[in-house]
Amino acid sequence: MEIRSTTASVDILGMAVGGLGLLLFVLCTGTDCWRQDAKDPHSSVGLSSRCRGLWSECVFDNMANLWTCDIPISYLSEHSAALVITRALVIVTGILCIPAVPCLITGMKCTKLISDQVHQKYKFSFAAGTLFLLGGLSGAIAVLWYAVDTVQKYSLEVSLGIPGVTYELGYSYWMAAAGTICLCVTGILLIVANFPSTRTPRRGRKHPRASLPSVSQRKGTYL
Repeated sequence: MEIRSTTASVDILGMAVGGLGLLLFVLCTGTDCWRQDAKDPHSSVGLSSRCRGLWSECVFDNMANLWTCDIPISYLSEHSAALVITRALVIVTGILCIPAVPCLITGMKCTKLISDQVHQKYKFSFAAGTLFLLGGLSGAIAVLWYAVDTVQKYSLEVSLGIPGVTYELGYSYWMAAAGTICLCVTGILLIVANFPSTRTPRRGRKHPRASLPSVSQRKGTYL
């Protein structure tokens, strides 16, 4: 009974943390400011602020107080490898983590969507944890890849003294990084809490049959 209450608490905690991670991923995709103009002497930005995302590039005019965004006509056009890979991994993260939410709700011990026979709820919670962890790892690769590419480009532009706009990591990137951590933590919690209970219970051992009395112990009934 104590183990059941513990896993129920882990399910609720996993739902909260996993939901937060998924929400942060949705927000980072909606705001789409993974790179912003660096506030340093090497940047020529003065009257405007720039944001580069996975799907568009926007400029904010400080004088007119107006956002203007440039959205490419085709997302299949020629782009850098880092951008294409980050896009693909973010999509994979969403595909893996969105189904994990109803799967976890079904497996939560406080819900009555399915019966609790043969450890079905534990299996659903374990499956949800696996999806969250895979989605978090996919997002972690995307975040790491994008950060390395951004830092390398910034270092190159600064070292060569290339005039123009230099970019650093934007607020959408940090939301994606926080969301990735939440998803990985959720996956690990659910897997660790539910894995021992997903094993098929062993059948009860059969009681050994009573051994027959030896010949010497039998009472003689025949002549």
